[in-house]
Amino acid sequence: MTVRVPVSPDVLLWALDRAPDPDAVASAFPGVDRWVSGEAEPTVKQLHDFAARTGTAYGYFFLPIPPAIELPIEDFREGFEGERYRSPSVNLLAVLHQSLRRQDWYRDYAIDNGFAEVAVVGRASGMTPAEAAADMRRELNYEVRNRVGNWNDQRKRLLTAFEDLGGLTVVTSMVENNTHRPLDVDEFRGFSLIDDMAPLVFVNARQTINGQLFTLAHEFAHVWRGVGGISDEDLRYEPQSEIERWCNRVASELLVPGADLRERYSAVSGLGLTAQIERLASDYRCGTLVVLQALRRERLYEFEDFQADYDAEVVRLRGFERSESGPGGQFNYNQPYRIGARLSRALISDAMAGRTRFTDAARLMSGLLHV
Repeated sequence: MTVRVPVSPDVLLWALDRAPDPDAVASAFPGVDRWVSGEAEPTVKQLHDFAARTGTAYGYFFLPIPPAIELPIEDFREGFEGERYRSPSVNLLAVLHQSLRRQDWYRDYAIDNGFAEVAVVGRASGMTPAEAAADMRRELNYEVRNRVGNWNDQRKRLLTAFEDLGGLTVVTSMVENNTHRPLDVDEFRGFSLIDDMAPLVFVNARQTINGQLFTLAHEFAHVWRGVGGISDEDLRYEPQSEIERWCNRVASELLVPGADLRERYSAVSGLGLTAQIERLASDYRCGTLVVLQALRRERLYEFEDFQADYDAEVVRLRGFERSESGPGGQFNYNQPYRIGARLSRALISDAMAGRTRFTDAARLMSGLLHV
């Protein structure tokens, strides 16, 4: 006798909505509409398969209403124009919990090997944004005069510098190496996990390189502040959170130092706004949107409507900028950043020494280690 399971329509719709690919799931289960309407009920096997395809714990389907799933870290996302964030997606939870597992493993590894605490964690909690940014530039060796190469080079340099201080980094646009599970940049841009031995910053690479640079700077600011969380930073808006306002200001000052900008501005002040920000972005090796905000921050340009100018620049950039997820992508180019050099070296070393099983190392490296 076939055993069928009564399931709340609300829970079914909730699970379907948060699935990595709702359309693919609906196609794989053509009877789901009848389950939702109450005309039919899934079998035990069908429900197990549906749970696996939607990334939902099987036990949730026995609840009368969808569960309230909370993030295990502080949520600094505010949304704009009255928007509210829905329940965390399966993909967000996957990369977040993977990052927590990696951090836990590396913390134990660092302690076992007698590593010192990462000195910059929480060091700027009493500093002004300008003071914190100056300290970050010194520690990361990222003074304006030292910035050479293209924007990809800047990302690599910042990632390497942070790992040299003892931190961990992850830059990816997907869950593990699964191109069918892309991360949603509208859901989050990055997050930081604070730990004295293993601070970790995660950057959603579905945004442009310029966007990634600002997110990196913003998450570094969280580490220097000693308060981690998930962010959706956007320079058009002033966050309600004092911590997010501080981190945005620090990130802006890190990439475009105010004192330096005031010195350089006279050379471009006679140009149109677009020419100004392009010239300055080339000097600072960052995005024009960050420069645009810095001009407002330092009151160097008289904006009649900053948001209109910002939105116009976004439209202009969309004509020639594309993220890692765009046509052609940069899958192999970005592969080294999906786990970070510090963690991968530690895992390989520990596995070769016989202290960590190769299967466990491969799991933490998301299948990048072939065994």
